[in-house]
Amino acid sequence: MSSPETHAKTGNLAVTLATWLYILDRAGHRPDHAGIVAALDAVHEAGGGDAAEAIGRKLAEAVITDLGSAADFGSVQAWLSGMFGADHIATDFGPDRGPRTRAIRSYEFQSSLPWVACIIDRFANGVVGPHWVLVERVTDVVTCMDPYPWDDLDEEYSQPLVEFMVKWELAGSQSLRWST
Repeated sequence: MSSPETHAKTGNLAVTLATWLYILDRAGHRPDHAGIVAALDAVHEAGGGDAAEAIGRKLAEAVITDLGSAADFGSVQAWLSGMFGADHIATDFGPDRGPRTRAIRSYEFQSSLPWVACIIDRFANGVVGPHWVLVERVTDVVTCMDPYPWDDLDEEYSQPLVEFMVKWELAGSQSLRWST
């Protein structure tokens, strides 16, 4: 069994970022990174099925190989800013819950792109630690996307807004979103 730190560095973070990079690329936001672009192109060409799953895993491996074990928030932000430019990776929705929630809803309305958040969660083995999620929709509930859409597991889930906010605030309200 892995610790939350190991899980965040090698598993959940890699697939979450790989999926977000794929979504950004499909939306016309191409990263400036030859290895990641090659992996994204391979996923796009695979279409679906087992081939897409295997190639999607290679994309996740490329992410974690390039990002390395420095999986803290600042390192992830710097890595993404290096590929897209610092002006395209925003990290703050505001200091207080009310304005933060309004800023999230405004972002979703304007961009229709998911954003990445680090929350504190309880894992299946009972360990509590950081968990990276793709946030798809925020209303009175928060819908988190399937972090790895190329496999047959449906991992999308929803939770009450207040529950999500507490988990996110416990992790420092860290987030990454596309900014134009």
